[in-house]
Amino acid sequence: MTQPNEFDVSSSVDSQDALRKPAVLLVNVGSPDGPDVASVRRYLGQFLRDPLVIQLPSPLRWCQPWMARMIAWRRAPYSAEKYQSIWTPEGSPLRVIVEQQAAALGRLLGDKWRVFTAMRYGHPSIAEAVQAIMAEGIEDLVVLPLYPQYSPTTTGTVAQELYTVLKQSGAHINVTARTSWYDDAGYAHAQARLIADYAAEHDLGPHNSVLLYSAHGLPVAYVERGDPYAAQLKRSIEIVTERLGWPVWRTRVGYQSRMGPAAWLKPDTTEVLTELAVSGEKQVLLCPISFAVDCLETLEEIDIRYREHFEGLGGRLYRCPALNTSGHFINAMKNLVIRGPRPVTHWNEPGLLSARMEEVTPRETDAQLQRLFMVGISLPSRIGPGCGPRLVYSSADQLRRIKKGSEQVQTLLTQLQADGHVCEAMVWNTCHRFEFYGWLEEDEADRACTVARIRRDLLDDDDGQLRVNLLFGSRAWHHMMRTVIGLNSGLPGDRDVLEQFQNAHRLAERAGTSGPRLKALVDEAVAVAQSAQAETAWGRESSGYCYAALARIQGAQEVRLANCRHVVIGGSATSRSVLHSLFEHFEARESDTTLVYRTHQSGQTKLLRKVIGNGRRIRVDTYASREIVNAIADADVVYFGIDSEEPVLTAEQLRGLRDFEARPLLVVDFNTAGSTAGLEDIPGVRLWTAQQLETEVEAFADEMCSRQQFPQMVEEAEAWMKERTPPPTEPVPELPCMRDGQAACPRCSECSRGLVELARLEHVR
Repeated sequence: MTQPNEFDVSSSVDSQDALRKPAVLLVNVGSPDGPDVASVRRYLGQFLRDPLVIQLPSPLRWCQPWMARMIAWRRAPYSAEKYQSIWTPEGSPLRVIVEQQAAALGRLLGDKWRVFTAMRYGHPSIAEAVQAIMAEGIEDLVVLPLYPQYSPTTTGTVAQELYTVLKQSGAHINVTARTSWYDDAGYAHAQARLIADYAAEHDLGPHNSVLLYSAHGLPVAYVERGDPYAAQLKRSIEIVTERLGWPVWRTRVGYQSRMGPAAWLKPDTTEVLTELAVSGEKQVLLCPISFAVDCLETLEEIDIRYREHFEGLGGRLYRCPALNTSGHFINAMKNLVIRGPRPVTHWNEPGLLSARMEEVTPRETDAQLQRLFMVGISLPSRIGPGCGPRLVYSSADQLRRIKKGSEQVQTLLTQLQADGHVCEAMVWNTCHRFEFYGWLEEDEADRACTVARIRRDLLDDDDGQLRVNLLFGSRAWHHMMRTVIGLNSGLPGDRDVLEQFQNAHRLAERAGTSGPRLKALVDEAVAVAQSAQAETAWGRESSGYCYAALARIQGAQEVRLANCRHVVIGGSATSRSVLHSLFEHFEARESDTTLVYRTHQSGQTKLLRKVIGNGRRIRVDTYASREIVNAIADADVVYFGIDSEEPVLTAEQLRGLRDFEARPLLVVDFNTAGSTAGLEDIPGVRLWTAQQLETEVEAFADEMCSRQQFPQMVEEAEAWMKERTPPPTEPVPELPCMRDGQAACPRCSECSRGLVELARLEHVR
C-alpha cells in the first residue's frame, strides 16, 4: 500500500470532482470486540488509560496505566456479564446501530458523499477509519461525534485522538468537526418527536406519567474545572421539553453510570425513581437524553436494572429508545453535516403534545377549590404576606403548645374523617406552622360549625385565645403555594418546606385521609415549587433551614463538619435534610455518618436509606434504646430530627461515656419539644436547642435579606406567584353562623370563640 505521505491522488480518482469528494466520519465511544472477559478487559484498559476520561492530579498521572490495568482486571468479569445480557447475533448493539446510522445517512446525502464510522475505543478505531478515508483520496471531512453535549471526556477525546492520528499520518485533509449540537433545532425536534411517538404508542402523557430524563453522569470536579456538559444538558432538556409540550412540573432529571468513589453529578437516576415511587407515581417515561445510540447504559443499566428497581417499588418503567436511526434524527444529522448546528431560540409553534394537553388538569376545579379550606396558626414570615392572603400570627410559645407528634396527627386525621367532618385532609406540622387543609363532606350543612369544631379539636383552643387563620378556596390555595416556594418562611426561600409538605401528605396517606383531590393539590404544589426554582432567581438562590442552621453552627463552633463523626437520630424529613446538607454542602463522609431510626416501613425511611448510602444504619424499636447512646459514644456531632415530647438523651446517660472535655460533643436538637435533658451541665457538651437554632437561622436570613439583589428577587417571586393564582372563588362559602355579623346558629355554643370574627374577615375580603 502506498505510504500515507506519498499516495498519488491521480491514481486513485478519475476527475477533479472526485478529488473533492466529501466524507463524513461518525464517531462513538465504542465497545469490546466480544462479550468475553478477555475482550472486555482490553476495552476497559484502553478506556481507563485515557487521561481525559480519568483526570488524575498531575503528581499521580504516572500511575494511570498501572491503575487502568488493575481496574480493568478486576471489573472485566462483572462487565462481561452485562455485555452478555445485551449482545446480539450481529455483535455489539452500539456498533451495529452506528453502522445502520451511517448507511441511512449515506442514502440521504447521496452518492457524492461517503460515510465512515469509528470508535474511540475498540474497533474500528479512529486510526483505521483515517486509513480508509485516505485510501479513497478524500480531502474534505466532516466529523460528527455522536454526543449531543460536549465534554472533554467524550467529544474532546475524540477530537484529540483524531488530530493526533492525522498528524502522524501526514494526510492533508480539511477537517470540520461538529463538536457541539446540544441546542440544534433538528436534534431537539427529533428527540421530542421520538418521545411523543413513543408516548402515544404506549398511551403515556403528563396526565398519567412523569417524564424522566436520564443522562450519563460526570464527576463534580470536572464541572467545577469548566466542563460545559451539565450546562449544555440542561439547555437540551429545556428546548426538548418545550418542543414536546410536556409540563415542566411533570419532568425530572437524573444522572446514571457513576463510577469510582468521587462525587458525581446528582441526583442519581435510581434516587429519582425511588422518590417518584414513594410519592405515588406509578408510571415513568424515561428518555436517555444524552445517548444518541442505544448501548450498555440504556439496554442493560436502564432496561434491566432500573426497570427491576422501579417495578420492585410498585411502578412501571417505560424507556423511550435512543435516537438511533429514527427518520427525524437522520435528517437532523444530514443538516448538521451540511450546514452545522442551528441553535433554537424559541419554538414558534405549539408543542407536539398540545392536542393532548387538555388531559392535564392539575388544578382543582372551581367547585372543588371552593370547598377547600385551611385552619391553623403560623409564625411571622421574614418578608410578610406580600401579595398573599392577610394573616394573623401566633407566638412561638403558642405554636409549641399546640404542636402534636406524627402519631397524634395521624390519629386526629383518622378521627375527623370517621366523625364525618371531612372527606380528605392533611396537617402541615412544622416548626413554623400547624395548618390543617381539607374538604368538607359534600352534604355538610352547618359548615361554619364544622370548621369551628375542627378548629377546637385540632388546636385545643377552648378559650379562643389563639390567633388562628381561616382561609377558604383560592385564598387557601394561594397561601399553600406561597408557602411551598418559601415566601411564608422565617428563612426566605426555605427549600426544606417542600420536604416537610410532602412528608405531611405521606402522613395523611397513612391515616387514610388522602384522596384524589388532595393528591392533585399536592402534585400541583410540588410542580409550583419546581417551576419557581427553574424559572426565577428566587428559586435558584434559596437555601434550606437545616443547611442554614449547620452553616451557622460550623462558624460559631469553629469546627469543620467534614472532619467530624455524625449521628443523625430520627426518620423524619428533617433528618433527611440534615443528611443532604452534610453530604452536599459540608463534604461529610458517608463512612463517618450513622442514621438511627425506628423500625417501620415507610416511604420516608426508604428515602433516608438512599441518602445515607454507605453510612451506618441502626434500626431501633424505641428512641429510648441503649443503642442510641452506644452510637453517640464515638460521635462528634449528634442531630435530633424527631418530634418526641419526652427526652431521648439525658445527662445521666452521657456521664462516663467518655471525657467530653478532651473530645467535645455537639448536640443539635431540631425538636421544638426538646429531645434532651440536662446536657448543658456536662462540661464539653455543647447543646443547640431548636430555639437557639431558630435564632441562628434568623441571623442567616438577615444576611440573605441584606443582599443588594434581595428586594428584586422577592418582587419577582411575588409577581410570578400572583400570575399563577386562580381568581377568588365566588361566592364565599355559606357560613350559617353569620347573619348580619351576628351569631345566629343554634349550635354556636359548640363553636370556639373567635370564629365569628374570622368568618367576618373572610366575608369582607
